[in-house]
Amino acid sequence: MTFISIRKYLKIFNFLLAFGFMTNLAIAQEENVEAEDNNSAINEAFPIAVVDMQKIVGQSLAAVKVREFIENKKQEFSSELKKEEEDLKKLQEDLANQRSIMPPDEFTELEGNFRKRVEGLQQMVAERNQLLEEILSKSVQVIQLEAIKIITDIGKEKGLALTLDTSTVVIAANSINISNSVIELLNINLPEVDMDAILNKE
Repeated sequence: MTFISIRKYLKIFNFLLAFGFMTNLAIAQEENVEAEDNNSAINEAFPIAVVDMQKIVGQSLAAVKVREFIENKKQEFSSELKKEEEDLKKLQEDLANQRSIMPPDEFTELEGNFRKRVEGLQQMVAERNQLLEEILSKSVQVIQLEAIKIITDIGKEKGLALTLDTSTVVIAANSINISNSVIELLNINLPEVDMDAILNKE
């Protein structure tokens, strides 16, 4: 196991954090401003509504705070990994310098210890990745469950026979899209996710 493999795992770790973990929450702002918000104007003769669950979850206040929490955790973990990487780099350089002057059996022992530390770093990366994945997944579940409750309540209030996700609909009029209303109520009912409760479930 060489030091190059350590750097490879760190690059994978940072890539996952930067691009993999946040894809479920990082929703781009809409480029085109809607001409008018007609969420409240559901056609009574057509008791069907649509919602954009990805937008609802991603643009909620709770989601913003979850992203901030995970970003802070990412920075914390990256600092730990960077320190261990620097220590291992120095250790590898020392081993290279001592290879020609140290008895083979002693060098083999030191090299074995180095390999164990490399494996430990790889395990640390895997554990940090898994932890952040679980935090994200459980946080999203909490937000989704609250959003579903709100959608259900709106459906009962407006007498909706059916509510569909926009991901399953080809075309839908803005007048039957209740996503903005759901986001407004979600921000009131669940302004943030209890991250302590999420961590305690780990």
